[in-house]
Amino acid sequence: MTNDDLLSILKANIGLSLTPELAADICLAADRLSTLVPADVIARIQPEAYGDFTFSLERIEDIAGEIKPLHRAHWDETEEHRHGLELNPDYETFIRYERAGRYVLFTLRSEGELLGNCAMYLDTSAHTQTLIATEDTLYLLPEARQGRVAICFVAYIENAMRQVGAKEINITVKTVNKAGRFFRLLGYRHVENGFAKILEAENV
Repeated sequence: MTNDDLLSILKANIGLSLTPELAADICLAADRLSTLVPADVIARIQPEAYGDFTFSLERIEDIAGEIKPLHRAHWDETEEHRHGLELNPDYETFIRYERAGRYVLFTLRSEGELLGNCAMYLDTSAHTQTLIATEDTLYLLPEARQGRVAICFVAYIENAMRQVGAKEINITVKTVNKAGRFFRLLGYRHVENGFAKILEAENV
């Protein structure tokens, strides 16, 4: 964003309450350093074809409506432990992170149809001062789970992360499927166990 953007935001919101969303927009416009990975660096990632499939970097800002059914399918299949909660993704926040070079979205398509996605958060590790990529979601519809498609999709993502300067990738897997075994076969190490608890309202 430029200083013109900052001025426009300030002028458009004179006299209005400072919301968390407005504060985030002001911070992004005021400080170019808030952009972690520059857009031109991310834009260097090119699509790749694998058989009938195409792996690409896309902007969630451009395909938010199209990706919602995929997020629902992912939730229904792998997030059973949270089904007492409502699936309610904050796409505006994803878009803000994306604009700040802190979120990238990879897609898997066949004949234009969206069949899979992987979203990665980018950040600088406070422990190593290197760029780290943390998986937010990685999901392929059943019709895309054939042959070496998933393996090649992950390889594409890894190469893209190398291109933007990431030194480390962190991925979480659920216990309801065999994803853990899949990632171990790709050289990922099992380094921690996570636990989750849904907090029920207390009876008063």
